[in-house]
Amino acid sequence: MRESVLRAVVAETSNLDLDVIVHERIDSTNDWSLQQCKAGRDLPFVCFAEEQVSGKGRRGKRWMMSARSNIAMSLAWSFDLTHQPLSLLPLSVALAIVKTLEALNLTGVQIKWPNDVYVHGKKIAGILIETKSIKKKSSSGGYLSAVVIGVGLNYDMSSLSSGVIDGGSESLSEITDIKSEINLQDVEKIIDREVVASMLLRNVISICKNFQQDSKQNLEKFRARYDYCKNRAIDIILDNQEMVSGVAQGVNKSAELIVMIDGENCVFNSAEVSVKVDL
Repeated sequence: MRESVLRAVVAETSNLDLDVIVHERIDSTNDWSLQQCKAGRDLPFVCFAEEQVSGKGRRGKRWMMSARSNIAMSLAWSFDLTHQPLSLLPLSVALAIVKTLEALNLTGVQIKWPNDVYVHGKKIAGILIETKSIKKKSSSGGYLSAVVIGVGLNYDMSSLSSGVIDGGSESLSEITDIKSEINLQDVEKIIDREVVASMLLRNVISICKNFQQDSKQNLEKFRARYDYCKNRAIDIILDNQEMVSGVAQGVNKSAELIVMIDGENCVFNSAEVSVKVDL
């Protein structure tokens, strides 16, 4: 992927002179971005990795990626979270991924709470959001936070013939990628990886720019069309690795998961649990 191409797409479509960095090889785009935020790099900026050797997901999981095969991106953006909860951001970013995939004419795209995107029941993308405080006031009188939005999007997983992703929680039979879905769904044209990366970046930037006014609308869109877990039997894995089972009832206005367990509705925060859908 070329920095000049990605930067030009952002300038043309988002009217933003974005600092774009493409690493040939890196441990983790999120770790690098957080280090840059700590060092005082101006926001926003975005970095991509052609090869990511220690990519990570939520709760210590790993994201495996062969060189020049998938899309690993971290966008650093400043948010005033004083009046806008960060809990609504993962689902909003997931909708940006959905928009990217549907623009490729893929069907069956859904969001698995709180931060995964599925196509016909298989994982195609994951999101990891991390924050760092900035000692700077916003125009509304609150304080800004540097938010690093990491996205891993499977473009071509064919080089991984066996093994697991996410630290062993998912096998390769449980994931999919863009090229496979294009073939399976008889989509006529295969889109170049750089073009997909440009589309993804543009859509995530749009979510960030409009997050304050659109977050509630995004939540309703998720509820209405894209909730993969709702009405499914799920297992909730707690911090202590204990597991409880129930039926997902959707999410509340704070994007917390509601689960019917033994006849009662229980509420779970995304920072506290992981979810496995029973198939």
